[in-house]
Amino acid sequence: MADTDDEGTERVDGRRLRYRHRREELLQAATEHALAHGPARLSLRRIADSAGVSHAALLHHFGTRENLVAEIVERVLDRAFTAPRVLAGEHVPDEEGGPLRALWRRATTGEGEAYVRLFLAVTGGALHDEALAGPVRRSLRRRTEVLEAGLLRAGCPPARAGALATLVMGTLRGLVVDRLVTGDTARVDAAFEAFVRGLERQREQW
Repeated sequence: MADTDDEGTERVDGRRLRYRHRREELLQAATEHALAHGPARLSLRRIADSAGVSHAALLHHFGTRENLVAEIVERVLDRAFTAPRVLAGEHVPDEEGGPLRALWRRATTGEGEAYVRLFLAVTGGALHDEALAGPVRRSLRRRTEVLEAGLLRAGCPPARAGALATLVMGTLRGLVVDRLVTGDTARVDAAFEAFVRGLERQREQW
């Protein structure tokens, strides 16, 4: 725990410094377990077995299952529907398709798709589990705010930016669910492209 010396300067317990990296390793292992097995199997014992540590080690670092699950959820949600340049507010050139296409590529390929798949499972679970609901609400607000800021930078009228960002976020989620459940990638990708082109036509009027 933190302490202070005789001059009132805060000191950090050396044990915390030693454990800090181990805690990160455990959180990453727990996140990978969740990606592989879904949120329904997030018990401390299953996660401990998957990470190759004792049940007591997880309790030492995270206290309770609820604390650990909350941190896993925060990490998963932070990496779903996220393209690093978009999240950082950087410009994505038109020749690269712009920010929405960058988000779509990230959400529908490789590691990004795995995080989005778990994001959707967690979002559904949040309807019945208050421990999941808080992190989900925060994540959705954050993503909507990122999209809203991008729309404002693109010239969207401020009075419309919030509603349009919500529409974009909801459409992305719905299309990804359709894509994952049906496997009809060509149809859903075409629907996404039609949606983006409609937004681009709106942008010409701003």
